[in-house]
Amino acid sequence: MSTYLREFCGLGGRPYPLDRERRRRVLVALAEKDMTISALARSLGVAQATVSKVINGRRLSTKTEGRIAEFLGKPVNDLFPSRKAKEIGEMRRAEAAAKGGAA
Repeated sequence: MSTYLREFCGLGGRPYPLDRERRRRVLVALAEKDMTISALARSLGVAQATVSKVINGRRLSTKTEGRIAEFLGKPVNDLFPSRKAKEIGEMRRAEAAAKGGAA
Protein backbone atom coordinates (compact mmCIF):
# COMPACT_ATOMS: atom_id res chain seq x y z
CA MET A 1 0.00 0.00 0.00
CA SER A 2 1.47 3.34 -0.99
CA THR A 3 2.17 6.05 1.57
CA TYR A 4 -0.43 8.25 -0.12
CA LEU A 5 -3.06 5.51 0.10
CA ARG A 6 -2.24 4.78 3.77
CA GLU A 7 -2.63 8.44 4.64
CA PHE A 8 -5.76 8.76 2.48
CA CYS A 9 -7.31 5.80 4.29
CA GLY A 10 -6.21 7.23 7.64
CA LEU A 11 -4.12 4.21 8.53
CA GLY A 12 -0.73 5.82 9.01
CA GLY A 13 2.32 3.61 8.81
CA ARG A 14 3.27 0.37 10.47
CA PRO A 15 3.60 -0.70 13.14
CA TYR A 16 0.02 0.04 14.04
CA PRO A 17 -0.58 0.96 17.68
CA LEU A 18 -2.28 -1.30 20.18
CA ASP A 19 -6.04 -0.74 19.99
CA ARG A 20 -7.28 -1.50 23.50
CA GLU A 21 -10.98 -0.96 22.67
CA ARG A 22 -10.82 -3.36 19.74
CA ARG A 23 -9.07 -5.95 21.91
CA ARG A 24 -11.64 -5.54 24.70
CA ARG A 25 -14.56 -6.00 22.32
CA VAL A 26 -13.16 -9.24 20.89
CA LEU A 27 -12.17 -10.62 24.30
CA VAL A 28 -15.72 -10.01 25.58
CA ALA A 29 -17.14 -11.87 22.56
CA LEU A 30 -14.65 -14.71 23.13
CA ALA A 31 -15.61 -14.88 26.82
CA GLU A 32 -19.28 -15.18 25.83
CA LYS A 33 -18.30 -18.31 23.89
CA ASP A 34 -15.92 -19.47 26.67
CA MET A 35 -13.09 -19.46 24.15
CA THR A 36 -9.46 -18.34 24.02
CA ILE A 37 -7.56 -16.61 21.23
CA SER A 38 -5.64 -19.86 20.66
CA ALA A 39 -8.86 -21.86 20.31
CA LEU A 40 -10.26 -19.24 17.93
CA ALA A 41 -7.12 -19.42 15.80
CA ARG A 42 -7.32 -23.22 15.64
CA SER A 43 -11.01 -23.04 14.67
CA LEU A 44 -10.23 -20.59 11.87
CA GLY A 45 -7.10 -22.43 10.72
CA VAL A 46 -5.05 -19.25 11.13
CA ALA A 47 -1.81 -18.86 13.07
CA GLN A 48 -2.38 -17.77 16.65
CA ALA A 49 0.11 -14.92 16.24
CA THR A 50 -1.81 -13.58 13.25
CA VAL A 51 -5.15 -13.72 15.05
CA SER A 52 -3.63 -12.01 18.09
CA LYS A 53 -2.13 -9.21 15.97
CA VAL A 54 -5.45 -8.63 14.20
CA ILE A 55 -7.37 -8.57 17.49
CA ASN A 56 -4.87 -6.11 18.99
CA GLY A 57 -4.95 -3.87 15.92
CA ARG A 58 -1.26 -4.43 15.18
CA ARG A 59 -2.14 -6.01 11.84
CA LEU A 60 -5.02 -4.92 9.64
CA SER A 61 -6.69 -7.69 7.66
CA THR A 62 -10.29 -7.25 6.58
CA LYS A 63 -10.38 -10.93 5.58
CA THR A 64 -9.32 -12.18 9.02
CA GLU A 65 -11.48 -9.58 10.80
CA GLY A 66 -14.46 -10.80 8.79
CA ARG A 67 -13.76 -14.44 9.59
CA ILE A 68 -13.41 -13.68 13.30
CA ALA A 69 -16.63 -11.65 13.37
CA GLU A 70 -18.53 -14.33 11.46
CA PHE A 71 -17.27 -17.08 13.76
CA LEU A 72 -18.26 -15.07 16.84
CA GLY A 73 -21.63 -14.12 15.33
CA LYS A 74 -21.02 -10.38 15.60
CA PRO A 75 -21.01 -7.58 13.01
CA VAL A 76 -17.47 -6.70 11.88
CA ASN A 77 -17.90 -3.03 12.84
CA ASP A 78 -18.94 -3.99 16.38
CA LEU A 79 -15.68 -5.87 16.97
CA PHE A 80 -13.33 -3.92 14.73
CA PRO A 81 -14.21 -0.22 14.70
CA SER A 82 -12.62 1.82 11.94
CA ARG A 83 -10.17 4.44 13.11
CA LYS A 84 -9.37 7.87 11.75
CA ALA A 85 -5.79 9.07 11.39
CA LYS A 86 -6.21 11.33 14.44
CA GLU A 87 -7.30 8.39 16.62
CA ILE A 88 -4.38 6.29 15.44
CA GLY A 89 -2.02 9.16 16.21
CA GLU A 90 -3.45 9.48 19.71
CA MET A 91 -3.05 5.73 20.30
CA ARG A 92 0.57 5.95 19.10
CA ARG A 93 1.31 8.84 21.46
CA ALA A 94 -0.30 7.02 24.40
CA GLU A 95 1.69 3.90 23.62
CA ALA A 96 4.94 5.87 23.37
CA ALA A 97 4.18 7.67 26.64
CA ALA A 98 3.52 4.35 28.37
CA LYS A 99 6.92 3.12 27.17
CA GLY A 100 8.54 6.32 28.41
CA GLY A 101 9.36 7.63 24.93
CA ALA A 102 8.09 10.36 22.68
CA ALA A 103 5.99 9.95 19.55
